Amino acid sequence: MYTVSTSKRKTAGHGDRYHHGNLREALLAEGMNLLEEAGESGFSLRELARRVGVTANAVYRHFANKEALLMGLAVQGFELFSANQMRTWQQTEGDVDERFLATGGSYVRFARQHPALFRLMFGRFAAEHRSAELDAASQTAFATLQQGVAVAVGLPAESRSAMLAAYSAWAVVHGFSHLILDGQMDDETEELEAVVEASLRQWVSARRQAR
Repeated sequence: MYTVSTSKRKTAGHGDRYHHGNLREALLAEGMNLLEEAGESGFSLRELARRVGVTANAVYRHFANKEALLMGLAVQGFELFSANQMRTWQQTEGDVDERFLATGGSYVRFARQHPALFRLMFGRFAAEHRSAELDAASQTAFATLQQGVAVAVGLPAESRSAMLAAYSAWAVVHGFSHLILDGQMDDETEELEAVVEASLRQWVSARRQAR
């Protein structure tokens, strides 16, 4: 899923086994795959270098250490997540309610499809390893959520009320996501999506009645 087109050619002598047209992108692309297979704790720069076909030293030219590479993956994760949310909203047919429900469902599906990435993005690592790039990516993701929630419940997009409503809606889909990833809910896809949708419908109804 996270493939990046790279050019490779064998080099003579010592050094990297391959030359990449864009090694940083190749490392992030294969890093996504390794993260899902090994998890954050089992993630290894040495193994990543082996998979990409370069020396470990080549990795350090782009990422100072494992933490820096994981931060890069978290940033990319938020970018993918935001794009997915926006695409779902734009491509869903029907009224505002249907679009809101669809994006809520896509939030949970993203967590199920990319569990290790999801935990990395929203877990302790991202909270403890901040950077301007990571902050910007996560804030963009929340802004996308806030705008969708504001439209759904009829609030000014930049208002404090919209922000609080966004946190409330976030708690619903994020809570479902973690319950599912932690094995606390039935993993039948259709049943899960029905439960999430019903809960979001109740949330929208309650918010509108409270106004």
